[in-house]
Amino acid sequence: MARHKPAAEGGYQRGEETRARLIEAAVAVFGKRGYDGASTRDIANAAGVNSPALQYYFEGKEGVYLACVEHLITLLWRRMGDTVEAAEQALTEVDISDQALIEASLGMLSAVVSTIQDSAQSTAWRAFLDRHQAGLCPESATTAFEDRFKTRISNVIRQLIARLSGYKVDDERTVIHSMVLFTQGLAFRVHKPRLLETLKWTAINQKEMELVREVVLAQARFTLEGLARQRDGHA
Repeated sequence: MARHKPAAEGGYQRGEETRARLIEAAVAVFGKRGYDGASTRDIANAAGVNSPALQYYFEGKEGVYLACVEHLITLLWRRMGDTVEAAEQALTEVDISDQALIEASLGMLSAVVSTIQDSAQSTAWRAFLDRHQAGLCPESATTAFEDRFKTRISNVIRQLIARLSGYKVDDERTVIHSMVLFTQGLAFRVHKPRLLETLKWTAINQKEMELVREVVLAQARFTLEGLARQRDGHA
C-alpha cells in the first residue's frame, strides 16, 4: 500500500510535495510508455528524485500506478460529482418530468465532454487514461477504477435511460443506449487528431470545446426525447 507520510528529514509539506511530484511524473511516463514499458527509475528520474524515494512512498511500480489512478478518480469526481449527484436526486422523485430527467442526463454528458479541452494536465491524464482503458495496466487498478468511478456512473445513466425509455434497467437495449450516451463525449477524445485535421483546429480550447459540447448535447437531446416518445407510443 502506498505511504502518505513525509520523509522524516523533510517535514510533512516537503514529503507531500515529493509524493505529488512523483505522481505527476508517473502519469507522464505511464502515458508515454505504458505500464509494462515504464520503470521506477524512469519515473524517479522524471520527478527529479532518487529511486528509493519512489519505493518509500509507493512500494514499487504498481503502488505508484494505483496512486495515479486514485488521483485521477479524485479529479474526475471534482469535474462530474455535482452532475451525478443531481441526477441521483432526480431519480428519487417519482413524478419528475421527462424533461427534468433529460436535463439531468445532459448535465452528466456535458461534464464528460468538457474533459476534451486541452491543458497541460488534461493532455497527460488523457494519455494515461487511454492506456488504462485499453487494459494496459494492473488488474488492481482496473478494479479500483470500476469500483470507485465507473460503476456509479453506469448505474445512474442506466436508471435515467430506463425511466425515459420504459425498458428495464438490465434490458440489453438500456445497456446499449447508456453506453452510446456516455461514449458520445469520449469519442471526441479518441478521435481528436481527426477532428483537429478536419476542422483545421490546432487545439481544443474553451471555444472549440463548447462548440463540440453544443452539438453533442443537441444530438443526445434528440435521442433522449425520441426514447420518451417511443415509450409513450407503446404505452
